[in-house]
Amino acid sequence: MDHRRILEEVTRTSIELLMQEPFYSHFFAAINKEVTSPDSDIQTMAVGLRERGHTLYINPTFWDHFFTDKRHRYGVVKHEVLHIVFKHTLVHEPTADRLLVNIAMDIVVNQYIDRAHLPVESVFMEGFPELQFEKDQTWRYYYEKLVHLRDNIDTIYKDTECARMLCAISEASHGMDRHRQWREIFERSQLEKELTSLEIDNLIGIARNRTNQKGYGKLPASLRSYLDTILLKSKPLVDWRRVIKIFSESSSKTKVRSTLKRPSKRFGTNPGIKIRKQKKLLIAVDTSGSIDREELSTFFNEVHHIWRQGAEIQVLECDATVQRVYAYKGVPPEFIMGRGGTDFNPPIEYGNDNFRPDGLIYFTDGVAPAPTVTARFPLLWVISHGGIAGDSEEFRALPGRKAKLISS
Repeated sequence: MDHRRILEEVTRTSIELLMQEPFYSHFFAAINKEVTSPDSDIQTMAVGLRERGHTLYINPTFWDHFFTDKRHRYGVVKHEVLHIVFKHTLVHEPTADRLLVNIAMDIVVNQYIDRAHLPVESVFMEGFPELQFEKDQTWRYYYEKLVHLRDNIDTIYKDTECARMLCAISEASHGMDRHRQWREIFERSQLEKELTSLEIDNLIGIARNRTNQKGYGKLPASLRSYLDTILLKSKPLVDWRRVIKIFSESSSKTKVRSTLKRPSKRFGTNPGIKIRKQKKLLIAVDTSGSIDREELSTFFNEVHHIWRQGAEIQVLECDATVQRVYAYKGVPPEFIMGRGGTDFNPPIEYGNDNFRPDGLIYFTDGVAPAPTVTARFPLLWVISHGGIAGDSEEFRALPGRKAKLISS
């Protein structure tokens, strides 16, 4: 019952956000919420990661006893949302002083929150007057200033207010313990973190679309500028909805579901059935030695956008041969196989003999001879930004449709 009550109170906090600052509410609505047991390792309220989705973990004892002022619930929820929006949860700098990183990140997000909405021990830039912080900077800017303070705390900054503030903050005070759960995110593979970053961009886009212009205009100008940059670059490099529509006019697989909107023509009763054709795509990802990590990341980001359109996807990792085959379910591989030479024929042969797809999309840099095997299905070649030129003989020699990715 406590869990249900707390989730209801979290919902009321979200409604308050909706009334006052709708962008945060719409973003917060897409985050999983989970109430832990009182004796959980999470003793506060913290953000973690489940698959690619962020989860807000709430310790019931913390929720009931720490937030003596109900306004603090509003402020801390907004605080956690801002950490995700700024992608602080994905930052892992092994050589950095983690405590100073956490302080710097809190300085960033707390600038956007009314001080009355945060607990008194929260970290604010005003707590370091001698450092003369500029507003609206990145966490790295504040981190470098804090490193200078740490390294000169017994000389230049001896007996100063900022030195006293830094000495008072520990990993277990001033809200720093709420960052501990981020460690589980640090352990994810680089591709997983990049897909999580893409998902944050997607949530920002959804929140922006659901926030009217008046509500969005009330956000601080510096935050809007950051969000606008994300919104501009978060679009897929290819209009996959349009590509998939023209790529195949028929499908070898259908989904049948009941519907109350369409009466049964045979019996004249509800519910009827609705048949929806599902695209069945084979996606070859070039994992040869000429493909660098950035190109692989771009390829899998685009694969993810295709998957979001509802296509059934079978991924082939291939260099000179097909190295691995698996169904794509929204989560990138932890590692890739290949790194040898390139031969375009094996994926086409695989499609001809096994998968019988509606089409094959081949992500590659194009550095290999054109295939000699004839595909029994439509082909689309997606050439990386750094791959062969669109006006080259190699590009023209590739059979089927061709697209050249622009830089994001």
